[in-house]
Amino acid sequence: MQNEEYQTIEVPGVGELRARVGTSTLELAGAVKVWHDKARSARVDGFISGAAFGIMFSVCSFGMYYLLR
Repeated sequence: MQNEEYQTIEVPGVGELRARVGTSTLELAGAVKVWHDKARSARVDGFISGAAFGIMFSVCSFGMYYLLR
């Protein structure tokens, strides 16, 4: 197994990144962009699913209220 050396790089606005020695800045920027997009899509998907669940719950609860009244 190959032993690879890693270096820690501080990126303003992102934080600390750990990469193999010799990794270019362009590769790091691409990786940060991918991580940012994944995090953003997860937040949006979570918000949409939470809103959909809330709407379905309120429709069901109002329906049960009027049916059992």
